[in-house]
Amino acid sequence: MRNLNKIVTAITILLSFLSPLSGLAQSAEAEAWADKSLQAMSPDEKIGQLFMIAAYSNKDKDYEDKLSKLLQTYHIGGIIFFQGEPVRQAEMTNRFQKESKYPLWIGMDAEHGIGWRLQTAMEFPKMLITGALTNDSLIFRLGATIARHCRELGVHINFAPVSDINNNPQNPVIGMRSFGEDRDNVYRKSQMYIKGSVSQHVLPVVKHFPGHGDTDTDSHKALPEINHSRTRLDSIELYPFKKLITDSIPALMIAHLNIRALDTCPLPASLSPQIIKHFLRDSLSYSGLCFTDALNMKGVVQDRKPGEAEVQALIAGNDVLLFPQNIEQAINRIKQALKEGLIPQEIIDQRCRRILIAKYQYVSPQPLPIQTEGLWSRLNTAEDFALKQELYKQAITLLKNEANLLPLKRLDTLRLASVNFGGEKLNHFQTTLDHYENIEHFQTGEKPSVEAIQELVKKLASYNCILLYNSKASNLASRDFGYTPRLVQLIEQLKGKRIILCHPGIPYGLKNYTALPLDAILVNYEDHLYSRQYAAQAIFGGIPVNGRLPVGISPAYPVGSGISTPKTRLGYSVPEMCGLSSRSLASIDSLCKRAIQIKATPGCQVLIAKNGYIVYNKAFGHHTYAKQIPNKTDNIYDIASITKIAATLPAIMKLYDAGMIRLDTFLSNYYPPLKETDKKEITVKEILTHTAGLKPIVPTFTYAIDKKALPGQLFTVKPTAQNNLKLKNRLYANPNYRFRDSTLSRKALPDYELLTPGLYICKTYRDTTLCCILNSELNPKKDYVYSDLGFILLQKAIENLTGKPLDHYCWENFYQKLGAYNTVFQAAKRFNASRIIPSSVDKLYRKTEIKGYVHDPAATLLGGVAGHAGLFSTAEDLAKIMAVYLNQGRYGGEYFFSPATVRLFTQKTDTPPTNRRGLGFDKPETDTTKSSPACKNAPACSFGHTGFTGTMAWADPENELIYIFLSNRTYPNEFNTKLTEESIRTKIQEIIYKAICPPETP
Repeated sequence: MRNLNKIVTAITILLSFLSPLSGLAQSAEAEAWADKSLQAMSPDEKIGQLFMIAAYSNKDKDYEDKLSKLLQTYHIGGIIFFQGEPVRQAEMTNRFQKESKYPLWIGMDAEHGIGWRLQTAMEFPKMLITGALTNDSLIFRLGATIARHCRELGVHINFAPVSDINNNPQNPVIGMRSFGEDRDNVYRKSQMYIKGSVSQHVLPVVKHFPGHGDTDTDSHKALPEINHSRTRLDSIELYPFKKLITDSIPALMIAHLNIRALDTCPLPASLSPQIIKHFLRDSLSYSGLCFTDALNMKGVVQDRKPGEAEVQALIAGNDVLLFPQNIEQAINRIKQALKEGLIPQEIIDQRCRRILIAKYQYVSPQPLPIQTEGLWSRLNTAEDFALKQELYKQAITLLKNEANLLPLKRLDTLRLASVNFGGEKLNHFQTTLDHYENIEHFQTGEKPSVEAIQELVKKLASYNCILLYNSKASNLASRDFGYTPRLVQLIEQLKGKRIILCHPGIPYGLKNYTALPLDAILVNYEDHLYSRQYAAQAIFGGIPVNGRLPVGISPAYPVGSGISTPKTRLGYSVPEMCGLSSRSLASIDSLCKRAIQIKATPGCQVLIAKNGYIVYNKAFGHHTYAKQIPNKTDNIYDIASITKIAATLPAIMKLYDAGMIRLDTFLSNYYPPLKETDKKEITVKEILTHTAGLKPIVPTFTYAIDKKALPGQLFTVKPTAQNNLKLKNRLYANPNYRFRDSTLSRKALPDYELLTPGLYICKTYRDTTLCCILNSELNPKKDYVYSDLGFILLQKAIENLTGKPLDHYCWENFYQKLGAYNTVFQAAKRFNASRIIPSSVDKLYRKTEIKGYVHDPAATLLGGVAGHAGLFSTAEDLAKIMAVYLNQGRYGGEYFFSPATVRLFTQKTDTPPTNRRGLGFDKPETDTTKSSPACKNAPACSFGHTGFTGTMAWADPENELIYIFLSNRTYPNEFNTKLTEESIRTKIQEIIYKAICPPETP
C-alpha cells in the first residue's frame, strides 16, 4: 500500500507539472450550484459574500462570540486568519462553518508556511532563500506541502506566492518575501509554487500585481509610487505576472500602488478601473479572481471616508474585498452606492457568482469539519521537516572561493578557529564544525569594542584558518543590514590568514565586506538552526553547494552569482531526505532499550548513514549497569576487532597501492623474523582471508602465570576451594596465582612499565609475547579459521616497511586527514575518562575495571597497540572510515586508496569457495545453514567487521549505507553472550533495510 501511495503521488506531481495553473475550470455542477445559491440569496447576502474579514485564534471566547455574530449579521463570505494556534483556529473554523448559511472560505497569508502566522506550525524558509535554489521542483513540493497544511486546517486560500521582483534593497515590505531580482527566476518559482498549491486543491492568490518590488514605501503606512516607464514595467515588474496570466493563474491580489504609467490618475492600482478592468482584464485577458490587498492599509484608506475604498474597489473590478477597516460602514456604503446607481446590481451578482463557483471548487457546498485530534502531527510530519531542511541546504551560496579553499582539504595542515561575531554564546554553526575537526571557538559578544577586537586578534595568532560567522547580519535596510565597522576591523587585522565569512542574512548586507581580504564568502541567508548547520557542513564538503544569489550585491557579485562545490565528506541530515522512513527506524530505539533491559549490554549506540549523510545517531543506556553516567553520542568505545579494518587493513591497502606489498608474496619478505619459523611461506592473502593455518589466539596472560606455585588448576568446570571465581557456567578460575619473574607484576619494579592501572609488564616480556605468537602451532591444512595472530603479524610487517609504529602511521596517514580525531590506540592517555565507555571488569588478570585500556589480552601485553585489536573510536569516526571504502577510497577531497584496490579488498575471495570473507573484510554468509555477521537483507557486495566487545561496522555500496553499532556487552563480564544470542546487531540492521523507501518514480 505504501508503494502504491508513492506511485500515485508521483503521478499526481507529474500531471501537475503538465497541467495549467488555474484549477478554476467552471464545471456544470459548480455553475449550477452557484446559480441556485445566487437566486436564493438576499441582496445583503450577496454583498456579504464579497468580503473576507480578519480573525485571530489567540484571543478569548468573548472575541470569538463577537466575530461569530459579525459573520452572521453581515453574511460574510470568508475569513482571513492571522496570529494564533492551529487547534484553536480549527475549532473556530468548525464553529463558523457550522453557523454559516453558505460555506465560508478561509484564507491565510501562508507565504512560507502556516507557521508564519501560527505557533507550533511549520514555517519554511522565506521566499528569497528559496530563490537561491537551482532545483525548481523543490518549489513545487513547497507549494504543495504548504497547501496540504492549509487543507488540514480547513484553509482554502493561500495569499501567495509573492511574485514581485525584489530589485530595491530599501524596500521595507517585500525584501525576504520575494523570490528575488531575476525576472525569469521569479516567474519559474512562482509557477512551481502555484502548481504545487493547485495540486492540493488550495487556491493560490498571486501578489502583489502589478509589482511591489521597486518601492521604498510600506503600503501599510502610505501609498507607494512607482514612476517607471511602461517599457520598464513590461520588462521588469510586470514580467512574471504577465507570464503567469498566460499560464491561467486562478487568482491575483491587486496592490495599493500608484503607477502613473498604467493610470495617470493618482489612484492605488487596487482602486483603478484603468488598471484592473482595461489593462488586466482586457489587455492581458486575465479571467481569474481579483482580490484587493488589505483594505485597512494606509496606502488605500488615507484621505478616504469609511467605506469609500471598498466601493471604489468594486467599481475598479475587484471580486473580493479583503480585510475592510470597518465592515459595517463598508457594507452600508456599498448599499448606498447601489441606491445611487454608482454600482449596478449586475456587478454584485456577477462578482458573487464568480466567488461561489470558486467556493464550489475549493470549499465544496458542505465543508467537512476539521479533525483536531493529531492535528499537530499532521502539520509537522517527518517529510515536512525533511523538506524544510532540504530547502535550507540547497540555498547555501558560495560567492568567493580563493584557490578553491572550500570545501576544506588537508585537515592535517590546518589550525582552525571559529568566531561567532556579535554572539554571546557558542552557536550551532560552531558545534556543527566540531563534527569535522577539533576547532577552538570564540565569541565577541553583541557589541565588541575596539580593544576587544584587538585582544581577540592576539588569541587567534596561532591559527591559520579562521571561520567567521556574522551574527550581526540583519535583513532590515533601516538597520543598514547589520553593518558594523568592528567586523571590518577584525577582518583587516586577520589579513594573511585564510578567512571564511559566513553571512546569515539578506545578501545586501555583504556590500561593505566583499572587498575585504576574505578567502571565501558563504551566504546562508538566515540565522536559523538548519541554515547554521548546513553552512558549517558546506565548509567541509558535507553537502554540495549549488546556490545562486537571488539578488545582486554589487557589479562584482550580480544576481545569479555563485560557485558550485562538490560533496566530499559525510553530511548530517534526516532519514526522509535520504530515502529512509524515520517511523520505521523508531523500532531501533525499542530494540536497543530491550537489549539494555535484558542486560545484553549496559548501553549502546547506533549510527546510520545513507547516501553520504548521517541520518540516525543515538545513544542508549549508561556506561555501566549502575546507571550513573548516561551514554552520549560522542562516547569513545573499545572497538575490538574492528581495529582490523580501521587500522591494519587501511595501512595494508595503502602499501598495496604503493606497490610495497603484494598479496601473493610471503609475509616473511616484509617481516623477516618469520623466516626463522614454520610460517615463512604464509602469504599476505592467506592472512587476510584467515586461511593461513594460524591458531585463533594464544593465551598470553596464562603464559605469565607461575604454574608451579599455583595451588591446583587455573580453571575448572566446577567450583572448588581454590577455584571460587565464577567466569561463566562451567568455568571457574583460581585467582590466587602469582606471575613468573620477568613477566608481569602488581607493583612497579625496575625495568617494568605500566600496562594498565595496577599492572606492570617487564619490558622484555613484550618480546616474549611476540615470540609466543611467532612460534605458535600452525595447521598445515590451511582451512578457514578466524585468527587474530595474522593481523598482529601484519602490524609488524607494516611497521617494518614504514619505519613507524602502527598507531603513528595510521594517525598521520588516515585519522588526522579524515578528521577522525577521536580514533586512537591507548585512549586513556588521550581523552578525559568521562567520555570513555568501560569495556569490562577483569577479576582474574588485571583485577580492575578496564576503561581506556584495551580489553583484548594479547593487545594488552603488546602495549595496547596491536594489529587485531586496541583501537578506540566514536561512531562518527568509524562512519568516516567506512565512508572512505564506500567512496572508492576517496574522502575530503583526498585519495587514500585507488578504486581498484577498494574493489579488490571488499569483494568475496575465491579461495576457498566456502570462505565468505573478502581481503580483511567480513562479508555476508551466503550459506543459509551458517550464521552470518550481517542480516539476510544485506547484499553480497556489502562488507564490514564485528568486534568482541559488541561492536559492528558495515558498509553497503548498493544502497549507499553505513551501519555502526557500538556497545560494551562485555561489561562487567565478557562471557555475557545475550547480544549475540538475541541477534541484536543484525536485527537492527534488518530494521534499517526495511526502512528504505522505494524511489518515487511515476
